[in-house]
Amino acid sequence: MATQRILAATDGSEMANRALDLAVEISVALHCDLSIVHVLMHGRPAEEIKRMADIERLVAAAPAGLALASPAVPASVAELIAAAEAESRGLRLIEIIGETTLRDAADRAMARGATNLRTHLADGDYADEILDAAETDGARMIVLGSRGLGRLRAAVLGSVSQKVAHHATCAVLLAK
Repeated sequence: MATQRILAATDGSEMANRALDLAVEISVALHCDLSIVHVLMHGRPAEEIKRMADIERLVAAAPAGLALASPAVPASVAELIAAAEAESRGLRLIEIIGETTLRDAADRAMARGATNLRTHLADGDYADEILDAAETDGARMIVLGSRGLGRLRAAVLGSVSQKVAHHATCAVLLAK
């Protein structure tokens, strides 16, 4: 008989740590293996909220039928290269934060007795990546926080936990 596996999703938040602790507790009690997934976060919530507010303000202020200005075009090749380098550094920083978040979660899980631990660092739609990791590992259960980034983001962009619960082919446990 194949070993059962539980998948815990983490973003490093307090809610995610509670979900991880619960996943470990269940995996230890039921002698299941554990997987942990972290999906890289591109853009912080504050930036997303500010961007939405700016867009709404600009759209409301624009006269009917007038197109909004296009994004600024670099004035030189040097500006273009500098912008690309800055973006590359930002992406690497996001990866480092993700790797650290995942390593901390793995250390936390192992300290609490998790066995046969697998980790996944993913990049893409949060819910889709969690579902893909569960499918890849043959998880029988997904454990994640009921919310991660707050009510406004869930209301505006859709809830990751709701999407996972709706589309998962295994049991989903939402920690509060």
